[in-house]
Amino acid sequence: MFTRGFLPPSDPLISLPPQYETLNQLGKELPKLLVNRRVRKEVIQADFPNFLEESDERVLERAFITASFLTHGYVFESEDVAQKIPENLSRCLVGLADKLGRPPVLSYASYALHNWRRLDPQEEISLNNLALLQNFLGGQDEDWFVMIHIQIEYQASKAVNAFCKWLENPDPEGVSWLLQDMLESLKHINATLKRMPEKCDPYIYYNRVRPYIFGWKNNPSLPNGIIYEGVWNEPKFFRGETGAQSTIIPCFDAVLGITHQDDPLKVYLLEMREYMPKSHRNFLERLEGTVSVREFVLKMSMEVIDLYNEVIMELSDFRSIHLQYAIDYIYSQSQKSNLNPTNVGTGGTPFVDYLRKHRDETRSFLIKV
Repeated sequence: MFTRGFLPPSDPLISLPPQYETLNQLGKELPKLLVNRRVRKEVIQADFPNFLEESDERVLERAFITASFLTHGYVFESEDVAQKIPENLSRCLVGLADKLGRPPVLSYASYALHNWRRLDPQEEISLNNLALLQNFLGGQDEDWFVMIHIQIEYQASKAVNAFCKWLENPDPEGVSWLLQDMLESLKHINATLKRMPEKCDPYIYYNRVRPYIFGWKNNPSLPNGIIYEGVWNEPKFFRGETGAQSTIIPCFDAVLGITHQDDPLKVYLLEMREYMPKSHRNFLERLEGTVSVREFVLKMSMEVIDLYNEVIMELSDFRSIHLQYAIDYIYSQSQKSNLNPTNVGTGGTPFVDYLRKHRDETRSFLIKV
């Protein structure tokens, strides 16, 4: 089912069919329009297509990428943050969101999972063979930031395939190979994550990449949410794009038996599932309804316990690296306005506290003998 981890089974469409040329053209022009602060002018004048009769999921995903990027470009084009999304764009965006079962806002699925192409279709998915389909401003730092996430998703495929087998037969006999596959995936993931500073500078990320991926929930610059004109009369509050909307790490938690205390962090993590593709969300829920390997490991040999603990520590390392990047790339930067707060994540959370707590909770599941 998930041959490439949680990346789509077929490469995303590079562009939309001719009948959707309005979106194609505005998507291509978005970086130039943002630089010249012309996004709002062009969006208001645009005749956006209707996707009510469209059934091709690849087309819908490609359209949702462009529509959500345009929406965030429109809202955050200038320091005078837009309080409303115009009716023509609202109807297009909400229609696509309804078909795909996700909120009408830029989420991780559109920002990363479906936002790539291979430079050489004959070569594998890798950092030196990837290009983004859609950017905000563009440039090496923005591309690298997103491509790191895409590569991580691909490198999780071995673990995700192991999770699929575990769902079919959660048997003690399979615990060792399952843990080995999880460990191998995590080691590759961490090696890739450590490469973030190679081509993504903290200052550039904070000032050129991050400002456009906020949402309108717990956002200091949009305390009253945002109006989707022609769709809803009341303002809506949706969270911004964040890696917490990836399904990889929650799956690791589920299989390892890692749980989180009933507190605001847990509520937030559960809320993030609403932003995941439906098939990913359903898969995660199935995993959580299956016995975790921890229940078997507790009764097994020291060799298996050591392997389980090694996986726990590798997952903890992932969260430690993530925490340090959050400090370096965001918390330590110089805030100039509420448009780009250093103490609130793009998902609208006190991210340093949450990430530290997440890491510490992971380590608490080490088996002591």
